[in-house]
Amino acid sequence: MTRTLLSYCKTENNTRLLEFGQGPEYFNGTRCSTVYRAAIKKQLTDSVEISLEQYDSDTVQPIREFKLTNQGLVTWDDHWISKKSSLIVDPKIVTMNLQRNSLVYVNINTPRLELKNLNLEGNVSLEHLYIHEAPALERLDISNCRGLRHIALGINRDIKYLSANNCAMESGVMEQLLRDFTPVHCASANNSGIGAFRKQYDTEIDLRGNVIDWGNPRVASKIRMLLVNNWIVRWDNNPPPEITPPQLYAFFVESKVE
Repeated sequence: MTRTLLSYCKTENNTRLLEFGQGPEYFNGTRCSTVYRAAIKKQLTDSVEISLEQYDSDTVQPIREFKLTNQGLVTWDDHWISKKSSLIVDPKIVTMNLQRNSLVYVNINTPRLELKNLNLEGNVSLEHLYIHEAPALERLDISNCRGLRHIALGINRDIKYLSANNCAMESGVMEQLLRDFTPVHCASANNSGIGAFRKQYDTEIDLRGNVIDWGNPRVASKIRMLLVNNWIVRWDNNPPPEITPPQLYAFFVESKVE
């Protein structure tokens, strides 16, 4: 028995698509022993169909990685349809890499219970990112997405690393990002040694390449909360003294260390 998953997305008009098909280690790559064939093909001048064929069993194995980069994708509605039932299903993708496309929006509006790593780096035209539910998400990279206007991360409770480097976010957009970001994991403090803060950075958010609006109380309070919980927060512009409590000074200073 096999199961075939189909997904559809828009591309730039007449983009030169790297079509593929044959084997689980195709083009950019999916990695899963149960995916025996993956293919992408044009439908119209500005749309493509992606298909993944899996060996079916009582327990469908997660797809370890799905990678579709540098393909001129404009939209990504993360809907995967079972060819057999015509129903929307969870593809059980663990790592999704959509780097350096031309995405305007990413819409993941159905639960993705297996998704741990989402990489959208380099989609400079990305305006909207919507995730409904990804409780297992550990790493999110939206660096170099300089057009962001709306972000909703939905239900998440496992994020350990978030990169928004070089996004040039406006204050309201950064507020949205931090509002929906649920930092449950806290790294263990390590105060041993002279001048040591901690030896390993287990939890990190990178906000370099953005001008942080320290006058926005929702932004400032969330960053303070992260630092109190032993997160590394990387920034370019230091907070003004009036919002930096003395007891947090060491945390703020450490957060800027490379």
